[in-house]
Amino acid sequence: MAEQLALSIRLPWHASALARLRTSFANGQVAHALLIHGEGGLHKRHLGRQIVQALLCQAPAGPIACGHCRGCLLYLSGNHPDAIEVHPVDSAVIKVDQIRDLSARLAMRPQVARRQVALLWPAEQMNAAAANALLKTLEEPSEDTHLLLLAERIGRLPATIRSRCQRLPLTSVEAGADWLASSAKVDLRQAQAALALSGGDPESALAMLEPAVWSAITALIRSLTDLAHRRINVNAFVAEHKTQGAALLQRWSRLLALAVQAEPMANEALAAWIGLTSRLEMSTLLPLATQVERARALAGSGVREDLLIYDLAARWFEAFTAGRRKSAI
Repeated sequence: MAEQLALSIRLPWHASALARLRTSFANGQVAHALLIHGEGGLHKRHLGRQIVQALLCQAPAGPIACGHCRGCLLYLSGNHPDAIEVHPVDSAVIKVDQIRDLSARLAMRPQVARRQVALLWPAEQMNAAAANALLKTLEEPSEDTHLLLLAERIGRLPATIRSRCQRLPLTSVEAGADWLASSAKVDLRQAQAALALSGGDPESALAMLEPAVWSAITALIRSLTDLAHRRINVNAFVAEHKTQGAALLQRWSRLLALAVQAEPMANEALAAWIGLTSRLEMSTLLPLATQVERARALAGSGVREDLLIYDLAARWFEAFTAGRRKSAI
């Protein structure tokens, strides 16, 4: 995983959301409930925490915190008494007791700042009882409270909650490649390749650009290429990758998704990958992508991952062998 970004860092795909908040901050009319949403890793939590800090800051410049007042220093140290975060704990969902505790906390007066600010993520993972409990808080907000909800799939939130929030949608933008190149200290072509491989998800792309991860991706491309050209056999492929498990399957899945799109790539490794996979018929490539995704779902469930990898490698080998047979006819 990539290291957590410093809150002072501004991300280009957040600019539109921050611009929408600028007038609200200037007029002192920030909505009591904000809903930040967008599919994929768009650093929603990063933006949410930046807005929380700005709301607790004693001298913000619009939605941008000063970074050095008492409120900012308390928040950055993780010790601000008026900042609250709610997320799943020991469970896949946010439970009703967590929302009840949040509501009780928001009913109190702020201790240091002029307001209390709560960040709740991922909002779509509230269970039904928790969502109903939150609705009561949204219907009668206190003047000195703000609630920020982060959601990846906004459609999974009840319409009654969505309608009571000001929405701040996020989308990936091309400027993200420039930011990725600068942040990861790589050239623009590699940053663009990582963004394409991540499906336009800049947060995942940044993680991919870590040297060890990118090296593993290019090594997987080499191994799959060698297997396709019969320079290695299935057993050799499994021996090289059997300990990588879920990480291998995730990278393989992303590579196949990129292959299905078949877009030209400027990056040398991914351009070679597109060239290799273009030799397969879509009727062969799509089932392979589906099989890798199914294997990903099984990883970590107790199934022997080396056997999953063996089966996929054998299917991959056979796909190219069958292609040679057709060419020879």
